[in-house]
Amino acid sequence: MQIKPYTLQEFNKHYEGHYSESALEWRRLGAVDKANNLERLLAGRQVDSVLEVGCGTGAVLANIAARGIGRKHTGVDLADPNMHADPRTLGLDLRAYDGARLPFEDCSFDLVYATHVVEHVPDPRGFLAELARVSRGLIYVEVPCELHARVTRRALQAALDTGHINAYSPEYFLVLLQTTGMEVVDLELFDHSLAVHCYGSSTFKARLRMLLRRWLLQINPILASRFFCYHCGALARPTAPR
Repeated sequence: MQIKPYTLQEFNKHYEGHYSESALEWRRLGAVDKANNLERLLAGRQVDSVLEVGCGTGAVLANIAARGIGRKHTGVDLADPNMHADPRTLGLDLRAYDGARLPFEDCSFDLVYATHVVEHVPDPRGFLAELARVSRGLIYVEVPCELHARVTRRALQAALDTGHINAYSPEYFLVLLQTTGMEVVDLELFDHSLAVHCYGSSTFKARLRMLLRRWLLQINPILASRFFCYHCGALARPTAPR
């Protein structure tokens, strides 16, 4: 059997350099959803120091800071985030790092998180182990669950074009975390906000799509994940000796 090869680009090249205003606006919309999801699973737990790994434009970190989650906020990324930082993130501590070892001591932060980053990295377990190493309390990780019955070759190619070299289902994501020195405290599937559904779509179609996706998610989350791509967020603790 012959399988047509996918077109592979230099992964994550898509995220280098300066972003257009429309690209920044898309990331601002997504940042609100990601911050909402993280805040929901934190469920009022108090943290002081926060590190975002793979901070991109800094939009999620800015949302976290604005909500009063933590007092000290640091963001790192493989591509220097200061090259494409959202103007609204002024005052945040954004740094470049080598993508392999985080430039911090063990147990440096109360909360370490990475939203929509694991699908981009060549060594997911090594990446997650670094998050666990520098956390002294909590870890939050979120990925898109792109493996489902309705996924098409075209959709997978589009994901590859934006650097998604790993794809997950909720079950596979959970196993990944559990085999990387983490105790998963809570895990939940999230749908997009109406604002994200409306991006590039009519309000009517967006509302209809959102109602269907959320109805199925409420009825049976596992079944829902078999038919639609939701975001899966997990709150965890390091299990290695601290």
